[in-house]
Amino acid sequence: MPRQLSLALELYTDSDQPVDHRFMTQMREQDLTPVPTDPSKPRFTLVVGPSPFTMMRGWEFFLTSPYEGASYISTVLHNAGYPVRIVDVRYSADPVRDAYRQIMAGTDVLGVCTFEDNFPFCRELMDLVKGARPDIPIICGGSLVTSVPHVFMESTACDIAVISEGEITILELMESCTAGRWDKDLPTIRGICYRGADGATRRTRPRGQMMDLDSLPRMRLDLWPQSQSPMGLQPQIISSYSRGCKMDCSFCYRTTPQVRAKSPEKMARDLDWLKTRYNIDFCFFVDLTFSSHRRQTLEMCDVIKDFDLRWTCLTRCADMDKPRIDAMRGAGADIILYGVESLGSEVLREARKGNSENLTVRAMRTTFDGGVRFGSLLIVGLPNESEESLGHMVEFAEKYHHVTRVKYLSAMPGTTVYRQAIDGGLMRSEVDHLNWLSIEQALHEDEFLNVSGLPEAACRDAYRRIYDAYSPGPVMDFQHFPETFQYFYPQPDDGLARSVDYAGPGWRSSFSSAGPRLVPGSERFTLDKIASPEVASAGSSLETCGAKRLAPLAPVV
Repeated sequence: MPRQLSLALELYTDSDQPVDHRFMTQMREQDLTPVPTDPSKPRFTLVVGPSPFTMMRGWEFFLTSPYEGASYISTVLHNAGYPVRIVDVRYSADPVRDAYRQIMAGTDVLGVCTFEDNFPFCRELMDLVKGARPDIPIICGGSLVTSVPHVFMESTACDIAVISEGEITILELMESCTAGRWDKDLPTIRGICYRGADGATRRTRPRGQMMDLDSLPRMRLDLWPQSQSPMGLQPQIISSYSRGCKMDCSFCYRTTPQVRAKSPEKMARDLDWLKTRYNIDFCFFVDLTFSSHRRQTLEMCDVIKDFDLRWTCLTRCADMDKPRIDAMRGAGADIILYGVESLGSEVLREARKGNSENLTVRAMRTTFDGGVRFGSLLIVGLPNESEESLGHMVEFAEKYHHVTRVKYLSAMPGTTVYRQAIDGGLMRSEVDHLNWLSIEQALHEDEFLNVSGLPEAACRDAYRRIYDAYSPGPVMDFQHFPETFQYFYPQPDDGLARSVDYAGPGWRSSFSSAGPRLVPGSERFTLDKIASPEVASAGSSLETCGAKRLAPLAPVV
């Protein structure tokens, strides 16, 4: 029986047409010899909006670092001679207004990066821009618009939605725009949804994933405004050597599900560029399964070890053994993050994790024995979770203090869990749900969709205990804290001796999590406003989430 794929089938196609190869060749050539910026070409502004997510102590760098998606899009346009700039309002006190002011200062084409938790920002910003300048075309790209393009085309001022990878598509779109041929060309540009002259939404054939990641350019991080700040570019970077994931977890959305990887030679060129040009000293490799292929893992570690980097990565418990952990330690790995999610066998089966408690324990021992730290990523409230299995996971966390991240289950657009939530009536509408996702801070007082049916008190108690059992992140001396960051939950308990040995005594005594402030207006999107009373009472009756605390006090009568 053929494997049933849970994501949209268009994501499993290949970019293998002559036009794809033309632009991949162009990217290679322009990486070596960029085209001088041509002021006669359309000025492209790429907006990176806010996320409400907090990160645990030692991981704050992840919230502020330049990341690959926006870096690659801006780089390929810069190398092709377009005047391009990134507007980064991730930590602004008023991100919509700040982005709007910068856009109005000089934009011919607007690009908006979409994430699962920034839909209200995207919609409000696009409405403002279109209200003032209806002539500016707006192109949306990223994971959220890829997962629900129909929502963007029906409920926002988006003109073009780019599906899946964007490097080839944005070059083709801007080439057509520069030549004044959009009206003629849009129906033939693959991998987009667009709004026709009659206002109707049309969808073109899928473009699919790039076959050859070696065609990607070296990222020009100086396009980020952070590089022009008084402190300069932070030395921690987000990068990868591969795209895609061989697994098909029920709760995880992937814009690029097929696995593609750079060659070791390409990886070496990229790391050399990041070290020599930007003085990078730490890398978060965000490959979804860094060590899935043993030979490839050993080859990549052989490359990384020559660049004097500390680093972390994501991988699966089933994909670790002594040769791999030895190579990773030798290449400078600080901590390895494992998608443990749960220890319950029925939970893992329903989630299609391909994991078990035995595999988790084996991976943890292999990692510790190899001299590398083990970090588990856990979810509270997966389907089939019981109070017994949840309690077992809490005991496991408190015994080993290996937690890197815990969060309540999110119904991410495009996933099996999302479709089940729609079918089960947990969402009043998709737009309401996307608005609500924008208030999840990854704190124990968050609201949650109670798909497991467990008592809310049991979920919240488990979250708090797991949260308190985490280990230090890899960058304890982070210097690039934005002024608008908030700090949460000082914790006097240092945890196990190995945490103190690593981070020093009192390593979380000032705060245990940090992150950006919630966007003004987030109080509009709490469960009591966007869901049924039954749904709200099952996941928001015992705690007051951050968004509710933003609501103005009622007048005294």
